[in-house]
Amino acid sequence: MKVLLILEKFKISRGGAERSTFEMAAALTELGAEVTVAAGEMDESNDQPPFAVENLKCRGGTRSNRWKNFQQAVKELLARSDFDISHSMAPLTMVDVYQPRGGSVAFSARRHCFSYESALVRRFKLATLGFNRARQRQIEQERQICQMANGPVIAALSNYVCEQFRSEYQIKKDRLRLIANGVATEPFRCDQARTKGSQLRSRFDPDNSRTLLVFAAENLRLKGLRCLIEAGHELKKTQDRDFRIFVVSSGNYHHYWQLAQKLELGEQIIFLGSTREMAGLLNMCDGVVLPTYNDACSRVVLEALAAGKPAITSKFNGAVDFLVLDKHGLVIDENNRVHSLAQAMAKLCDPQVVRSMSSAIEQDKLYEKVSMHRHGRELIELYEEIIRQRSS
Repeated sequence: MKVLLILEKFKISRGGAERSTFEMAAALTELGAEVTVAAGEMDESNDQPPFAVENLKCRGGTRSNRWKNFQQAVKELLARSDFDISHSMAPLTMVDVYQPRGGSVAFSARRHCFSYESALVRRFKLATLGFNRARQRQIEQERQICQMANGPVIAALSNYVCEQFRSEYQIKKDRLRLIANGVATEPFRCDQARTKGSQLRSRFDPDNSRTLLVFAAENLRLKGLRCLIEAGHELKKTQDRDFRIFVVSSGNYHHYWQLAQKLELGEQIIFLGSTREMAGLLNMCDGVVLPTYNDACSRVVLEALAAGKPAITSKFNGAVDFLVLDKHGLVIDENNRVHSLAQAMAKLCDPQVVRSMSSAIEQDKLYEKVSMHRHGRELIELYEEIIRQRSS
């Protein structure tokens, strides 16, 4: 089976959807598919992935022009090739499968507005959404996909994303397929990761008296870092047990560092920048915390579950599909985010709660449920179904 995976940018160092696409392409290849990844922009890398790549080199002075050129380049590639399945992460009408790894473009744009602290800024952002011409074209394309009688199957990463498409476009049930997100689990379960985790634990918690939590994101505002720091301030006032929160990001966190200093959290909030030791950090920690305002299905929560660690997140994260609440993790109350998050973190400050949740995660084999291999198998089943329907 020859499969074409399509996305606008394929820069793996950015993480998120692009790292997921790499892992998905590798999993599909391992399952026997002949995979090509095509993108408008690509990393220049000497590493040879286990699949083919096609750099479409879509240039243009504006984002709108690059989007237009990208669509044309994909059409030309499909016209001169003989792929059995075309699977796009961008909203393209000419493909077999549309998998929006960030969720619905229209819904996500609105949710992003709620991540701003100021109510005035939120109202302004909501009022001016239509001024982003490139995004509006993608929304129009997404709407067209949903209205087509025989358009692409939409492979949603979570029930959260499914509901977005039902509410935004009233899409028919047979056009929507839930294929829950996955991650490569082995890097988080191998002996090397566990050894590194033990070493880091000894460094940051030498007498086993602290709770260690990890927050990882690139868009720090959208993923709720301010809320986390404010919750940390509340937690410090009410919690006897010492704690550390490790912030992993390549983004500019100076503003958040200043906030942590102002709230006297200089020892509790540790800004690590980007890291190659994510597997070790997740094996070191007691849990992951991600109070996100919008996430189709967060990788870091799935990676934490792969490592056997509980997670705290919001209902606006599709990764909650994998969590039995109070058994594998906690979901914060959106009506009082800071206080609710502080209470959730206080629960993970109880070592017995952490041990109970970690044990349940392992016993329920969540590492299998969150695996990219499982995700790939379900995609192969969808591809085979599409091919059968096309030939009948």
